[in-house]
Amino acid sequence: MREPLQFDSTLAAVEEHPERGFHLGWRILITLLLLLLAMMLGALLQYPRAASAAPASRPPAQSISERLVLAFYYTWFDETTWNYDKLSDLPAESYVSRDRSVMGRHIDQAMSAGIDALVVAWYGPDGASNQTEPNLAALLDEAAARGFKIAVLFETDSPFLGSVEATTSALQHLLNVHANHPAYLRVDGRPVVFFWRPGLYGIDTWATIRNQVDPNHGAFWVSEGVDTSLLAVFDGHHLYSNTWNPPSDLLATNRKFAARVDAAGGVWVATVMPGYNDVKIRPGSGFAQDREGGAYYTRSWRAAIDSGADWVIINSFNEWPEGSYIEPSAAFGRQYLDLTATWSSQFKSASASNAPLVAENTLAAATPDAPTAIVRTPVLNLRAGPGVTFDLLGYVVEGNRLPIVGRDAATTWWQVEAAGAQAWVFGELVEATGPIDQTPITASLDTAEAPAPTPEPGFQLTIGDQVYIVRQVRTTTP
Repeated sequence: MREPLQFDSTLAAVEEHPERGFHLGWRILITLLLLLLAMMLGALLQYPRAASAAPASRPPAQSISERLVLAFYYTWFDETTWNYDKLSDLPAESYVSRDRSVMGRHIDQAMSAGIDALVVAWYGPDGASNQTEPNLAALLDEAAARGFKIAVLFETDSPFLGSVEATTSALQHLLNVHANHPAYLRVDGRPVVFFWRPGLYGIDTWATIRNQVDPNHGAFWVSEGVDTSLLAVFDGHHLYSNTWNPPSDLLATNRKFAARVDAAGGVWVATVMPGYNDVKIRPGSGFAQDREGGAYYTRSWRAAIDSGADWVIINSFNEWPEGSYIEPSAAFGRQYLDLTATWSSQFKSASASNAPLVAENTLAAATPDAPTAIVRTPVLNLRAGPGVTFDLLGYVVEGNRLPIVGRDAATTWWQVEAAGAQAWVFGELVEATGPIDQTPITASLDTAEAPAPTPEPGFQLTIGDQVYIVRQVRTTTP
């Protein structure tokens, strides 16, 4: 006899309602999916917070109290740049700015000269022809590979900006993207931003911009120009150029602006320049400051140090069209990189203010190997022959060194080379040095005087690394 069938009430309940088991499985699966989604959403929400907090959590590589040496740097040069039509000198090695190997070479050169960071001109993130954006990103990567730092010179008058809204957006991009790069220059954890032509906007406008992009002053903003009232919004101040026309007293200029910045509680960033020459790119309005064999650069550094500069900014590493470069060149080689290494070391030393300074004329004092005329008057005329009645070809300024190629019989006039041409200068207004006894007589007695010159329209004359506009003067002036 078969045993009676045993009945399991639990099993029966399930079998009578099979949909209940189906629903229970889906509930477990849905619950697990919801938990997974919640975890993923939480991670996504935390990601931007971590990114924005990252700079503050990094140990600062530099401190505001450190004496930093910086240099302005430009990345908009291409194959069409390098010619003497617009430049008074050329790089020792021609290049295009987008070449990463060039970026690396420049960084290595800057480091060898004691420069702590390059301050790179930047037009903003937009614009199809704006190469400063991709070049900045590449330069940051090259700097990171070498343990070097990069900051930005924000070009307020960029052709790709043009409005307060565009400026605000560009600064947001800079601080949210580039400033988070590990190679970006920070002082006490704050990314450093220099500004060119901030005077385009008023103080109230800048206050509004900063409240939108940097309300907690998490970045360090350095203004520019002669208006130090901008320090109501900015943290530091510099003069992009202190080589002016007419020339200013470098020491007095530095001391004056150092006092103004200090009174406003800002950081004083003193500018040093090796010289200046923008005549070829600004005909009729440009001017030239002779390098004086390095003596002008020496005076510029001394003035910066004497003013109690917190930082020094070199104008520039490679601003070739304005003739203020220290990058190795065809005319000067590594001279200005080597000078920079000497002066940056002295500036950074703890006893810089008390250290013996190199005499201004040390470089100029060396006796040249060839006969040379050193101009010892503010303005010296260049003439077509050895006398005041010869045509005026142009003029040079004090400190210029001109190779001597000849003289008159009385040795009262020297024949010199100027921009590949020959001209005559009055002997009493120059210092003739070198083996001048070897100088041949190149003017006979019958050419000592000439008919009065016929005035001709002015023209430009290039002399060394300077270009001058020739102007008519009285013919009785030597």
